[in-house]
Amino acid sequence: MVRYGQPKRINAVSVTLALLLVVGGYWFWRFFPVYFDAWSVDHILKEAASATYQTQRLVEQQRMAQLKEIADKAREKIVKQVEIRDPELQVDLNVDGDKATLTADYTVKVTHPVIDKVTVMKMHREETANIKFVKWD
Repeated sequence: MVRYGQPKRINAVSVTLALLLVVGGYWFWRFFPVYFDAWSVDHILKEAASATYQTQRLVEQQRMAQLKEIADKAREKIVKQVEIRDPELQVDLNVDGDKATLTADYTVKVTHPVIDKVTVMKMHREETANIKFVKWD
């Protein structure tokens, strides 16, 4: 006698769900750390962009030196705290009017142990801060 309405223990839906779970777990294991590090880089860039506010009252020569120091410190923090090991890590600071934009460009290599393949991810992180001078009366 054949019973209708009783699903088999293993069917296409359960196999698909198992595959999705495996793929999701693999992505989380190999790629989530890259994106977590990128969020940490964003935090460092945001702090550095906000720190450019303090340079608004300096004369141009001092201001340029201070801005270079801010960008260099941000790069140093990224290397030490986030442990980005790309020798071509580039941190740039652009001040345009009352906006300061810091960018970080670097490459991360993700190795895949089973298939002996490397995925190269080019990361471009950017944070902007408003540095408009406010005169409190």
